[in-house]
Amino acid sequence: MKALKIVGTIFSVLLIVGIFSVGGVALMHVADRYMAEGSVNELIPTTIVSSRGEESEEGIGEDAGSGEGTGSTVVKEEKKTMPEYSSSVENKARTWLSIHTTEEKVAQLFMITPEALTGVGTATVSGNTTKARYEQYPVGGIIYFAKNLTGTDQTKALLSGMQKIAMDRVGVPVLLGVDEEGGRVARIANNPNFGIENVGDMREIGDASAAMGGITTEANKAGKTIGTYLAGLGFNMDFAPVADVLDDQELELLSRRAFGKDPELVAALVSAETEGMLGTGVAPVLKHFPGHGSADADSHTGAAVVTKTKEELEKTDLVPFAAGISAGAEAVMVAHISLPEVTGDDTPATLSEAVITGILRDEMHFDGVVITDAMGMGAITEHYRSGEAAVLAIEAGADIILMPQDFFEAYQAVLDAVKDGTISEDRLNNALFHILRLKFAHAE
Repeated sequence: MKALKIVGTIFSVLLIVGIFSVGGVALMHVADRYMAEGSVNELIPTTIVSSRGEESEEGIGEDAGSGEGTGSTVVKEEKKTMPEYSSSVENKARTWLSIHTTEEKVAQLFMITPEALTGVGTATVSGNTTKARYEQYPVGGIIYFAKNLTGTDQTKALLSGMQKIAMDRVGVPVLLGVDEEGGRVARIANNPNFGIENVGDMREIGDASAAMGGITTEANKAGKTIGTYLAGLGFNMDFAPVADVLDDQELELLSRRAFGKDPELVAALVSAETEGMLGTGVAPVLKHFPGHGSADADSHTGAAVVTKTKEELEKTDLVPFAAGISAGAEAVMVAHISLPEVTGDDTPATLSEAVITGILRDEMHFDGVVITDAMGMGAITEHYRSGEAAVLAIEAGADIILMPQDFFEAYQAVLDAVKDGTISEDRLNNALFHILRLKFAHAE
């Protein structure tokens, strides 16, 4: 910053003090925004240009000028990124990044089943085997299925044990997730041992809402109900709500799981469910970006294609995701669908920089956690090896690799890619920053 000359009057001294005070606060604001959106390894001063053509190293604060009038500062307006976190949460994330190894960082990029971690047939406890394997591979998350969850006391012990193992090993909570959408996809509510009433299919809630003029009360209640009982068991992440918009063909995979066909109605209900769940401390995950509702097939078994153009997506499928992000959703799951009219090829969205970084990050301003759909699904395994797919997903902008077909191959491939520079240190730390912010926020 150019040196300021003190002209000798008390007024001038006070003026200079005021400038430094305001500039200091603004510069701290710039630092926080840069750390959230760019590299977490270095801070580049933000330079803004005044209408007089002079450079200043002052940051851009909330009260920055509009650019009107003589001598005012011209500031290009930027759309606010979502979600937002406190400075204490972001500082914890930066501290963690500064003291952990590359191996530990890479492990945090994966969310896998307890069986993939331990090698056992069915995991229902977090015991010595889990502890030993987590010591070597401190993954960022564990996803549980119905076979792992046999009752209330058992589930609480399973999850609290896993959380303690993670905290002891790496000092940050592990994401403990489940598919608990309501209706047919409900690992907890569909097990009578838990004694929990199922909130029902989201399609039922959507149809009822449409009949009553768009009332969102039941969707919000569903989010609160599911989040409350999951939090009580020890979960901190739920792979819901389904934000897909159905089309006339009503793909069987989603026909009862999605709210309906009207993008605006679906958006309102997704937003309401997201807000309801967030209030319980459980992180909702919007799925399946950028919209599986009009796909020609089920990506579990093979390639699935959506033939809509970018403009068509913006009017339909993307609307609920934008609403969920605005409501505060901290995570988005990306589908394995191909969008040839958008990307120009048949690359699955999970491996597409044009979709993840271009649309979700840059255009929709989502700065939360991007999770792939399960990487053991046919749309991936028929065309890519586990390691290749994992590296491509991280390069494309994904933060968490969910359930690769071969976890150990995928982990080693990503580790090697970081060490040889294929995946940059900045990309690794940026992904981890997204993950760590969410974890520390939900631990407070």
